Amino acid sequence: MDLGLGFHMIGQLRPYLLILSLLASTSCLKPPALDTDNGPVATHTEVQKAILEAWDDADFHETRQGEFLYIEQDNRISTLEPRVVYKEGSDVKTRVVDNANQTIAYKFEIQSTEVQGNGSFKPITVVEDNMVVPITTPVLNVPTEQPAQQTAAFPDSVEALQQSMANGSVGLYSSRVRNHFIAVFTIENMLLACVKDKDWDVTCHNLEVTEGMRAPPIGVSSQPNCGGIPNCLIRYKKIAFDLVVNLKDEETGEVHPERVNYELVLSPDVPYLSRLLDFCYQGMVPTQGQKVLVKMCNKVKNFVQGTPH
Repeated sequence: MDLGLGFHMIGQLRPYLLILSLLASTSCLKPPALDTDNGPVATHTEVQKAILEAWDDADFHETRQGEFLYIEQDNRISTLEPRVVYKEGSDVKTRVVDNANQTIAYKFEIQSTEVQGNGSFKPITVVEDNMVVPITTPVLNVPTEQPAQQTAAFPDSVEALQQSMANGSVGLYSSRVRNHFIAVFTIENMLLACVKDKDWDVTCHNLEVTEGMRAPPIGVSSQPNCGGIPNCLIRYKKIAFDLVVNLKDEETGEVHPERVNYELVLSPDVPYLSRLLDFCYQGMVPTQGQKVLVKMCNKVKNFVQGTPH
C-alpha cells in the first residue's frame, strides 16, 4: 500500500524562526504555574496492572498477511497547532508457517518519511524487513526491579527540538527498533517507568483508567464497510498518569525534577500492529527564559486487517 496515497495529509511545520518568535511574543503561550503537590501517588504495581490489563492477551502471532498499519507522529508546542513530523506505513507482505521447524517467517515492507528543516517531507524511503519467530507464543515480561531508561523525556530546549527537526532526527521510531515491535517496546518501557532504582528517583501520580467505545481511526472508518469493524465502533482503554523524576545535571551536579504526563490508548478490536492506538507524552520545555508545554504523540491513522490465517 502506498504511504503517499489514501491518507489525509497534514499541513507542513511552520518555519523555525516563526515558532520561536510566537513563543517569545505571545503572552497566552506562557506556561501554567508549577504545582508542588503532585497528586495521589500511584505505585509501580498499580501502573503495571493497568497497562497489562489494557494490553490483555495481545499476541504477535495474530499478525496476518496483508495486515497494514499507518502511523503519524505529531509535536505540539504550547498553543500552536500540532505538526506532523514523521509518517510510517508497514505492510505484512508474506506470512509463512513452518510446522517442521516450529517457526513463522514474515516479510514486511516499511515506508517512512520525516520532516525536513524547510517544513517539507523527505522522499519516502522503502525498506524490506524479513524476520523469523518461533511459533511458541511470546510472553510480555513484567519487570519489577529493573531501572527505567535514565534520560529525560524531552530535549533540553524548544530550540533543540526544532534543531532535531531540521536535522531529520525526529520521530518516536528509529532504526534501532523494528516497527512491528514498537507497541511491545513502548509497553515494556511504560512498565518500567515507575520502577524506582538507585539511579532512577521516580514517583508516579494521578493514575486514571477510562474505557468505552469509539470510532476507529479515520482512515479505517472511510473504508468500505468500515474496514470490517462491526458498527464502526471499537472498545478502548485509556491509561494516563504523571511521572515525576529527579534528574541530575551531568555538568553542574544539580538535581532538578522533571514531570511528564503519559497517555496510552489501547484496543483489543484492532489488528495486532495497531493495538496501541495512541501514545502521547507532554511536559514543560525551556525556551528563551521561560518554559512552554510540549506534547508529542504517536497515532495510528489507518490499518487494514489482512487475510485470516
